[in-house]
Amino acid sequence: MSGLEQRIHVEQARVGLYIHLEGWTDHPFLFSSFKIRNEKQLQVLRSLGMTHVLYDPARSDQLPLPPPFTDAAAPAPAPQPVDPEVEAMWAAKQARREKLAAQREAMGRCDKKFSAGVATVHSLLRNLFSRPDESLQQAHALVSDMVDSMLNDKDVVLHLMNAKSGDEGTYYHALNVTVLALIVGKEAKLDAAEMRALGLGTLLHDLGKEKVPSQIRLKKTPWTAAERNFYQMHVAYGLEMLQQLPGVSAAALEVVAKHHELLDGSGFPGKLRGEQIGRLARIACITNTFDNYCNAINPAESMTPAEALSFMFKYDKGKFDPELMQLFVRCMGVYPPGSVVQLSNGQTGLVMSVNAQRLLQPSLLVYDPDVPKDEALWLDLSVENDLTVVKTLRPQELCKAVLDYLDPRTRISYYAENARTPSRTGRGA
Repeated sequence: MSGLEQRIHVEQARVGLYIHLEGWTDHPFLFSSFKIRNEKQLQVLRSLGMTHVLYDPARSDQLPLPPPFTDAAAPAPAPQPVDPEVEAMWAAKQARREKLAAQREAMGRCDKKFSAGVATVHSLLRNLFSRPDESLQQAHALVSDMVDSMLNDKDVVLHLMNAKSGDEGTYYHALNVTVLALIVGKEAKLDAAEMRALGLGTLLHDLGKEKVPSQIRLKKTPWTAAERNFYQMHVAYGLEMLQQLPGVSAAALEVVAKHHELLDGSGFPGKLRGEQIGRLARIACITNTFDNYCNAINPAESMTPAEALSFMFKYDKGKFDPELMQLFVRCMGVYPPGSVVQLSNGQTGLVMSVNAQRLLQPSLLVYDPDVPKDEALWLDLSVENDLTVVKTLRPQELCKAVLDYLDPRTRISYYAENARTPSRTGRGA
């Protein structure tokens, strides 16, 4: 109970009061705190057997009704018949709890697959030249697994995972870019051969970084011109290394060679334009850029997923294939899974899934201190039409209680509002 709230008898409640109910499991309403909007809500409230509720004067449109006259000798009121609408409210609330439990289970499976995928990437990159046949077989198997299973549950795949640092981030980045690229490729209806080439190319797109000193790769301050040139050589290094291996298709090699080329000619190493860049490489460029923005070498410079999409539209216009960029947004949503947002009722939520038909109305996990974390409210904004997303939030803006409850992590992975300036786009992994 806050200092602003006052305890009133339930019979004093009326439409327009903002109330708070104690005990989330003791009522069928979605929220424990809400404004009474109609007589039906009032009837449900009075049918619950509560004697008192809390009300917030500052957020109410009305004053409470006068206190009711109570007669201690009066008989207890007769039990009310079961209201089908109230029963439906209870059932819907239970269904939300079950959906959250299923989602948490799916995310647990995704987490294990992600960790296994990172281990596979680590192994195949380490042994690529000592055991090329085995390593390429691992790579093809990993890509096939993504296409055949994990991409079927895209919203679980697109989620926040644990932060990684230093060279370990290389393996996470390779996996992130591959999964994102395959999601877009699937949406673009690429055939099986194109998906395999796209997956292998993105998985190995940064192989040449092995020849770039770590003091350049992991540098958190701006590069000198010489350092930038050295860094950009990783594309040529990687292409040269992969050309020595049998079984890497020309289409996969093109992804490696052109994953930094931009349609307007501002990319590297060849400053290619338009049709000089194949469709698979265009997909790789979009997903590589997005992941670099979300998972910068310097964590302080990392954007939220929503910020990264907005930045790419605002400052990178003309750099990416517009049709593929639209497909990417359709896959990711305006508020991609993992984004933390503030709702129009003041509450904070973590985006859990995207509605492809209504990109501004995702499904959320909502922070409510009155609700146990394991039973947190799952809210579909396409159904709850009176709620909208007001803005996205950075994890640094959240208090510890909200962070622990929603658990938005610092490094974004995609397996199973700080303003930025355009000058930063020149640096990318």
